[in-house]
Amino acid sequence: MFNLIKTAMEKRFKFLFLLLCCLISSSAIAQQRLRDVSKQEAFSLVKDNFSGQDVDYYLCEDPVLKIEGENNFLDPSQSGTWTFFVDAEPMKGWEHDCYIVRVVKRIGEYQSPETQSTKFRLPPMGNFSPLEVKNRYGIKANQKPYVRKATLSNEAKSAAGHTYAVILSGGHNKYSNYERYWNDCSFVYQTLVNKYGVPKNNIAVVMSDGTNPAEDMHLTTGGYKSSPLDLDYDGWPDIKYAATRTNVRHILSGLSQKMTKDDHLFFYVIDHGGTRDNKNQSYICLWNGESLHDYELADWLLPFNQKSIYVNAVLGQCFSGGFIEELTKVGCVVAAASESDKSSYGCYDIPYDEFVYHWTSAINGKDAYGKLVASDVDNNNRVTMDEAFTYAKLKDRAPEHPQYKSNPISVGEDLAFNNLPEAVDLYIKDNDEDTGKEPNLTTKEFWKSPDIWVRNKVDSIKEHENPYYSPEHFACIIYVRVYNRGKEDFNGVGQWLHVYWAQASTGLTIKAWKGKELYKNHVSGGHLRAVPIPKIPAGGFSDIPVGWSMPGDLISSPSDNGTEKHHFCLTARILDTFDDDSYDPKKTHFDVRGSNDIAQKNVSIVSRRELSKGITVFVRNIYGNNHKYSLELRTSTEKDKLLFTKANVKMKMARPIYKAWERGGLRATDIVYNPTASPYSVKLNSSSSKLENICMNGAEFEKVTMNFDFHTSSTDPNEKYTFDLIQKDETGNIVGGETFIVEAPLHSHQGIEITPIDLGDGRYKLSTNWQETDRVLWTDAVGSDVGTGNNITVTPTLTNNKFSAIAISSQGEMAQESITLESKTGFKSISPTPVEDFIDIELHCPVKSGNAVLRINSLVQTGSILLSKHIPLDAKKIQLDATSLPSGIYVLTYSVDNQIVDSRKFSKK
Repeated sequence: MFNLIKTAMEKRFKFLFLLLCCLISSSAIAQQRLRDVSKQEAFSLVKDNFSGQDVDYYLCEDPVLKIEGENNFLDPSQSGTWTFFVDAEPMKGWEHDCYIVRVVKRIGEYQSPETQSTKFRLPPMGNFSPLEVKNRYGIKANQKPYVRKATLSNEAKSAAGHTYAVILSGGHNKYSNYERYWNDCSFVYQTLVNKYGVPKNNIAVVMSDGTNPAEDMHLTTGGYKSSPLDLDYDGWPDIKYAATRTNVRHILSGLSQKMTKDDHLFFYVIDHGGTRDNKNQSYICLWNGESLHDYELADWLLPFNQKSIYVNAVLGQCFSGGFIEELTKVGCVVAAASESDKSSYGCYDIPYDEFVYHWTSAINGKDAYGKLVASDVDNNNRVTMDEAFTYAKLKDRAPEHPQYKSNPISVGEDLAFNNLPEAVDLYIKDNDEDTGKEPNLTTKEFWKSPDIWVRNKVDSIKEHENPYYSPEHFACIIYVRVYNRGKEDFNGVGQWLHVYWAQASTGLTIKAWKGKELYKNHVSGGHLRAVPIPKIPAGGFSDIPVGWSMPGDLISSPSDNGTEKHHFCLTARILDTFDDDSYDPKKTHFDVRGSNDIAQKNVSIVSRRELSKGITVFVRNIYGNNHKYSLELRTSTEKDKLLFTKANVKMKMARPIYKAWERGGLRATDIVYNPTASPYSVKLNSSSSKLENICMNGAEFEKVTMNFDFHTSSTDPNEKYTFDLIQKDETGNIVGGETFIVEAPLHSHQGIEITPIDLGDGRYKLSTNWQETDRVLWTDAVGSDVGTGNNITVTPTLTNNKFSAIAISSQGEMAQESITLESKTGFKSISPTPVEDFIDIELHCPVKSGNAVLRINSLVQTGSILLSKHIPLDAKKIQLDATSLPSGIYVLTYSVDNQIVDSRKFSKK
């Protein structure tokens, strides 16, 4: 019992002791002195939290309204605190990270102040006074855009009258409505009105609080003022509507009733945006916290789509890429500053937004300060929406990744503020990448249309063949694929397909295409009967067959070797008339790249069966006056360059072409030219080979023949090599070309037998067992050509006595063989041995050249000629006086026409 009482008393004592300690502590706290936390101390603490970051600071002097932040809730009942607003990403558009940071104003004397932060994506409502706001633009902070009035063409005036615009800058609230957004709107507004002449009554400007005189704009320098209503400085207000949902919907509704088919609606947005899922669900921030979602805007624009009005949206707000999929109905083109999960940015050096500034500079042709910009890539005096986006994306320096879409692509390629696209636009491709945009900048080699092809019989195969003509086969079929790149179906009325043919050429004129040019009394080209173009749906195509019969005199013409009449160039052209009988000599050639309704096919398939004959093409002066040209080779791929390791590629010029080259000084690159042996022929060594400075006069034209002398056969029947013979004018512009697809010869199982016959005078006749219709090419030991045909005569020398025959049959099969012959043209004997004062020399054959020489050289002093004597014609025995030579070893050389025939060493006593 005693122990129990003792334990109870100890517990009570401990409790009383603890209670006393608590009372003492409470009294001390109650008596502790408080101190004030100054604004500067609190501000310094806030700045420490954002050290090293590019941020702006503001003081919140009034209570901040209740707005939920991320996992926090601001309560206006909180008092006794310093409240700061921190814009953590001031160069981004809204939405982006920002903070309300609080610091208690009174704390214990020995306590340290602490911060309490709440994170937001949009600035809360409140009165924010700038504390530390950077001027990031220097002297440019207050510079405004200015666009001069332009003189308009009739076409531009017409387009302007059919253009309507909505310029929307929501603002969200006074703080977030940056002055740079006003600059963006002023710049694009002035461009529409002054550059393109869009009537002001056609433009609705919807900005922040509209005409309300209250402060609504956050100045670049940090303060606030009411947005100026005059965007173009003419003294009249241009801003007439507040950026509310009601106003935007009302304006679009009114325009949809006013506008008509094929008009142009331009919908421009700058300021702020948000996202619901960081993917493709985005919205535009409007005034006083309202928003306009992507699907809502799509619904409001639907009446324009239904009336076949072009809708052109340029979206500069954050997360604007999320609108793309909602705004891509037929007839729409959309450019967005950022991807659906990314912010957009302001410029770091001028008070504008990055993407839309460069976009507006592009359509204006100058930036906001009057400096020219290179946005009109094709120099056709119109900056299309495709060109504007491409320029802006290239110039964009921010990590926002601009987005673009056009449906169909022709809308963006053709739509400009001074040009409205054709609702139906038929075209023929120049190359696979050709979309029909004029001019076609995707290729300079315009003669390779994949959508013109020849078939020798009616079938559904889309593969080009050489046309075959004979008295029994007098017609073939030309197929042309015609596309409709417009937004509406073609009804099959009023459009005709015209096809023209010409003999294979590098450069062609309208005179040749229309059958007005003669070569040896035969037409070199002609125009076929027009064919009506059938119905083609928007985005679709139609393959149109055109019958082609060759003039009878050309089929049976004996003036060629039976080859070039089967190699042709073709042009297809879309016209709105059945007839094309007009001919203006002043217009020399078709502008194929400049017009999407013209396409050309200059492709010669050199089958292995034709290798023995060569392929002939015309080279033509396409201009009316004298001009200089070059002929250049260009391979399609690295693999095609192997052609020059497997064949000798040669060009033989007709005399007028050679003379034109001669007038220019016989200039060339990477060729082999032997004017003595073959003045009109050159060997082209590589894909860099070219003949330069070919001076052609007037309407001069003639042929060159391409030969492909293979020295290596193939086992692959599909082995082909493609290259172009390109004609350029003196300025370097490509004026035409011919594409050759060369099939490699196959290995022949029939060998070559070479039979030599000694003719008795040092010469041999060499014969093969191949037929006369086959091509046999002979070369010597150094690879030089020595003749063609089944029979040739050669004279072997001591150093050049091996001869090779390469034969290609009419079926494209190849075989080769070589033979080594005994040289019987040199020394037969030299006596006495050793030589004394005179040398007696006997040759195998009498001398038949006036340039035959005997020379004695020192074996020790290389190149030193000690004796020399010309040999008279028909001489066979000669004596040399060697009395002047001291004892020693020498070399006796026999040369004919500067070529060494034989040489021997001898010694003298």
